[in-house]
Formats: sequence, C-alpha cells, structure tokens
Amino acid sequence: MIRISKARKLTIAGAAALAFFAGGCATKGDLRNVEQQIVILQTRQDSLFRTLQRQNRELIDSLHATSEITTRMRGEIQHTLLDLMNQVVQVQALTGQSQANLQQLRTQLDQQREQAAAAAAAASAAPARDTSGTAASGSADEMYRLGREQLQRGSASTARKAFEQLLHDFPSDSRAPDAQFSLAETYVVEKQFDRALAEFDRVVELFPSSAQASTALYRAGVISEERGNTAKAREFYSRVAARYPKSDEARLAADKLRRLKR
Repeated sequence: MIRISKARKLTIAGAAALAFFAGGCATKGDLRNVEQQIVILQTRQDSLFRTLQRQNRELIDSLHATSEITTRMRGEIQHTLLDLMNQVVQVQALTGQSQANLQQLRTQLDQQREQAAAAAAAASAAPARDTSGTAASGSADEMYRLGREQLQRGSASTARKAFEQLLHDFPSDSRAPDAQFSLAETYVVEKQFDRALAEFDRVVELFPSSAQASTALYRAGVISEERGNTAKAREFYSRVAARYPKSDEARLAADKLRRLKR
C-alpha cells in the first residue's frame, strides 16, 4: 500500500504551484484542486488494497477448507480399501478351507472305494463269507454322513459331490433315497430353486416306494408356495395326496390345499 504524507502532499502541491506560477496561470484554487485529486487517488488506492486483502483471506480460507475435505476423503478411502483387503483375505481363507475339505472328502472316498474293492475281492475268493454287502453298506453310510456334515456347514457344492458319488457307486443302497433328497437340498441352500424342485421330483422317479418320496413332493410344494407360485404348490400337494394318501405328508398337503383354495 502506498501512503502519501502530508509533507509529501505539500511538496507535490508546491511543485504543482510552481509549475502553474511558472506558466503564469496558477491560482490557490488550482492548488486545492491538485491536493483534492491526490487525496481521492490515495483513497481509491487504499480501498483497492483492502479489497485485495479480503479476497486473499477468502482464497486462503477456501484452500484450507479444500485441504481438510481432501484429507478426510483420503482417510475414508484408505479405510474402505483396508476393509476390502480384509474381506478379500477372509474370502481367500474360506476358499482355501473349502478346497481342503473337498480334497479330504475325495481322499476319503478313494480310500472307501479301495476298501470296497478289497472286500469284493475277498468275497470272490471266499464265497462262504458274505462281507461284500456289509462293506458296501458301510461305505454308503460313510459317504452320506460326510455329505450331511458338509451340508450343515453350508458347503453345498462339496456335500453334493458326496451325494452324487453315493448315488453313482451304490444306486440300490438303502441310503440312496436319502442321498437324492439331500442332493436336492444342496440346491435349496444355493437358492437354485428350480433345480432343487427337479431333484426332489427325481426322488419320486428313482425311489417311488421309499419314505422320502412323499416327503420330497411335500417339500417341493412348500418351496413353491414360499416363492409365490401357488399353482405349482397345488400341483405338488395334490400329487402327495393322490400318490401317498396314507402318509403324514398327505395329511399336511390336504390342509395346505384347503388353505390355498380360500
């Protein structure tokens, strides 16, 4: 800021006066006019300087606010990235555990097949000992137990492999209907409901005389009803009542049908 002292103003005024007197036309009024112009210029300069100071403060405040926002956003982004990294680590750990469980199940199944083969060979060598059936039944029971354990843990795909292996290796075993029913349940866990209904229907197709047949039809009806497909639910309930009229599921299905007709 440029400030002009009173002495400076007088000097300028005196210089102006000398200039006017030297020209032969200066008056006291002229000198006052010169001084007034100087004061006006000084006032304008001070006003401009104050305006620049205010704008400078506003700019600094804006920069400070922007810096604070940037710092806060950087912290939030870093926190989010850290959470995502932790989630990735957890998913990787769960994936590794599932793979380990699957490998363990495969190893157990291989061992069971070897035991079954050895038992069959022993039965062929000694016909008087009927151990093959016992060995096969024991292997089927073990596969079913392992599959149910995996299903209860939420490892639907791993459980499904055990049930599929049981159905492939022991299609006539007493555990086969249970395995087919549980296989359908693995798709329910994964929310693949259309596939689950098809697999429940296969219980009736493959094992129509088993106790699981009526249960599978009723279960399919309940799932259809819960999904809002009342027409499909009525179809399954009607099949239970018509095909297995003496079963407990038939009584439950009849109650369901009466309620759905209201």
